Amino acid sequence: MITVEFRAELGPEERAELDEMIAEAAAYDAEAGFSTVEPAGGAERDADGGSEVFQAVARLNPGMHGSPDTPLVAFLRLDVDRAGGAVAQLLVHRDYRSLGIGTLMLELLSERDGDGWAGTGAVSISGWARGGHPAAERMARRLGAQVERSTFKLMRGDEVRLVEAADEASVLMARSEGFVHEHTDVCYVWRIQVPQAPAAP
Repeated sequence: MITVEFRAELGPEERAELDEMIAEAAAYDAEAGFSTVEPAGGAERDADGGSEVFQAVARLNPGMHGSPDTPLVAFLRLDVDRAGGAVAQLLVHRDYRSLGIGTLMLELLSERDGDGWAGTGAVSISGWARGGHPAAERMARRLGAQVERSTFKLMRGDEVRLVEAADEASVLMARSEGFVHEHTDVCYVWRIQVPQAPAAP
C-alpha cells in the first residue's frame, strides 16, 4: 500500500529525495525521449495570479517490498487555472513502475473533499506523454482520458522539427527533406465528473 499526501511545501530532505528521483528518471528515460517533471516550490499561486500549483507525493508504507523504509515512489504536480483547466506532470520512480502506483495515487487523491478534483478546483486534467510513454497510455485507458493532440518529433542531424500528427502534408514534406521520425508526443485529457450542487428550492 502507499500513502499519498498533498504538500504545501517540501522540506529539505524530501526535496533532495525528489531531485534525486527526477535526475535518475531523466537519465533512465532520456534515450526514449520520455517526460520528466518540473517540481514546484510548494502549493502556490503563480505571480500573475493565473494558476494555482499543487504537488503531491506518494510513499510506500513500511514493510512493503521487504523494506523498513518509506521511499518516495511518485510525484504529482498540478497547475490549475481559474477556469478549472489543469496541467499535470506525474513521475513514478523507475524501480516501481508498472505496479499501478500512478493510478492508485490519483484514485486516493480523488477521495479528498472540496471543489473540483481532489479539492483543487480542476474539472479537466491534461498532460503530455513525451515519447508516447506506454505507462501513460495504460493510465489513460483506465481513467477514460482522451487523446487531444499528437505531435511527431522529427530529426535531421541535430535539427528538430515538431509536426502535428494530423498534418499529413507537413509530415510528408519533412520526411522528403530528410527528417526521420524520432518519437510521438501525446497529450491526454481527463475530464472530471464533478458532482453538481443541488438547485435551490
